[in-house]
Amino acid sequence: MIFPLIAPALVVVLNGTIVHSYSPAYVVHGHVIAPLEPYVTAIAATIGYSGSQLIVTRGDRFAQLPVRGNIAPAQWAQTYVEIAPLMRSLGVRVAYDAQLRRLEIDTNGPIVVTPTPFNPAVPAASPSNVFTPSPTATPRPQVSGSPAPRRTPLPVKCCTR
Repeated sequence: MIFPLIAPALVVVLNGTIVHSYSPAYVVHGHVIAPLEPYVTAIAATIGYSGSQLIVTRGDRFAQLPVRGNIAPAQWAQTYVEIAPLMRSLGVRVAYDAQLRRLEIDTNGPIVVTPTPFNPAVPAASPSNVFTPSPTATPRPQVSGSPAPRRTPLPVKCCTR
């Protein structure tokens, strides 16, 4: 029996809701490929370019995809990528059910973030003393006799007729 290299379109479910698109997802050589729009743009915080790399970010995680030049956002519906590794690198759970031909994408779960590994070669900053001067007392005023008269003229009613 000969298996086709490209299988017909499948259903993509994002957080329990079916994602509808004019550009469907396919199974090619056992890998699910889907266009950037609407599947990747639905979960990505930003999509940008750095040289010949497409950079997709979500939270503190990112994925890099090699591309042949900058693809305009209007062409993202025709730009197909292998979706499962991309989603997993962004911290999203992805599961494919071959019987139902269904790709489940779940972004509601907690994002698993691995801590940055300790690198002993990076110099650590040693603690330093912070100099905070102590406040000085304000001198008390000295009473030096009776107060001086007021020099501001005051309006006075004069001579009532």
